[in-house]
Amino acid sequence: MVFNSLIFIFCFLPITWILTRIVPTTFLKNLVLFIFSLLFYSWNDPFYVLLLLISIAWNYLTGLELEKETGKTRKIVFWSAIAFNLFILGAFKYTNFLLGIFGLEGFDFALPVGLSFFTFSAISYLADVYKNDVPAQKNPLSLGLYIAFFGKISSGPIAFYRDMEPQFQNHPMNFTLFCEGLTLFTKGLIKKALFADSFALVFSSLATNTSMAGAWLYALSYMMQIYFDFSGYSDMAIGVSNMFGFKLKINFDHPYSAKSIQDFWRRWHISLSTWFRDYVYIPLGGNRHDYVRNILIVWFLTGLWHGANWTFILWGLYYGGLILLEKFVLSAYLDKLPMAIRRIYTFVLVLFGWVFFFSDSILSAFGTFGHMFNFMNICDSQALFVLVGHIPLFVLGFLLTGELFDKVEQFCFQKGFRYDKIVYTSLYLIGFLISVAFVVGSTYQSFLYFAF
Repeated sequence: MVFNSLIFIFCFLPITWILTRIVPTTFLKNLVLFIFSLLFYSWNDPFYVLLLLISIAWNYLTGLELEKETGKTRKIVFWSAIAFNLFILGAFKYTNFLLGIFGLEGFDFALPVGLSFFTFSAISYLADVYKNDVPAQKNPLSLGLYIAFFGKISSGPIAFYRDMEPQFQNHPMNFTLFCEGLTLFTKGLIKKALFADSFALVFSSLATNTSMAGAWLYALSYMMQIYFDFSGYSDMAIGVSNMFGFKLKINFDHPYSAKSIQDFWRRWHISLSTWFRDYVYIPLGGNRHDYVRNILIVWFLTGLWHGANWTFILWGLYYGGLILLEKFVLSAYLDKLPMAIRRIYTFVLVLFGWVFFFSDSILSAFGTFGHMFNFMNICDSQALFVLVGHIPLFVLGFLLTGELFDKVEQFCFQKGFRYDKIVYTSLYLIGFLISVAFVVGSTYQSFLYFAF
């Protein structure tokens, strides 16, 4: 099941919310949420819910064991549990990739939706227990809900156990938090249905264009698509969580307004960056020991996490190399540049990174780069037609990726305009209705990060 479907918006979500409001205790609310989370996850492929339940049971029992053991035995239990989680992830996600390296035929099976996300959630729990940051969870329902909650299981954000643990016993569903959640959900739906899916059509239409203008529009359309798609999903996920009394941290903070590559990764997919920082980079030694090695390991793993393809690995190492370059060479120069130049520099490098990300092969990626600098064919009729026909989409898209909308919204509320809330609510209602019309018209597409 997906957030941008009629059955979720008008059936699953309201029924689940009403039931959690009816039942009197937190335990029963959690039970309802867990049951409906399993239903949500198993909607399209019931078989994989068994994999999810195995993961929950394994990590629950391991947590209890970690609390009992000490010394070397405790370390063995911890690393064995980590290995089991990574084995499941690797078996489904990387088997065909590894077989392909040796020229062997792969298996024909679908990657379980959200596997990377709920595996990292499980590892977060085990690591927090192992470091004694939190006690082992004695209630299997609470741990099960943490891993399987439908608000975040499919594509994140990756919620850290230490942040979620206090909320299992107290997540009041108050009216203010519900309204905030509903607003965020609507904002995410608008991002997905009106912008991400529109940019997706532009992207697909230019797939075979070889002109310079067409190649740049091709890359720019994907850049816009993946931002509105994934930030839209994150808004919807955080909004859904708020409706049920859970508070998740933001996952995007205007990343295309970043003034450096390091700054970009403080703003893009924040939960993933934080996860790798806390559970990989710092344990490896952080910036205190073998900084270059640690950065390259983290970014190799970041690329590999996104998919079993050399293009993802190259994409990760590309960012690792840029961060090292900024650290040791460019930082002194960047600090002296005007803010506008720094943002253009970051924007262009991120755009180049997305070419590696969306390409099927490294050869295809460099083919796109070749078209982007093909001065022998600057523009053709198709590229010109697409550009002219989608100028409003690109202009509005660029404006909404920045901080303009948030500043206008904040300004209106701080000034306390007489009709600000009426206008604000009306605009979101209109956006919601138009988005639903797109969904009804079957013009929507699945979220990109379902593939990861």
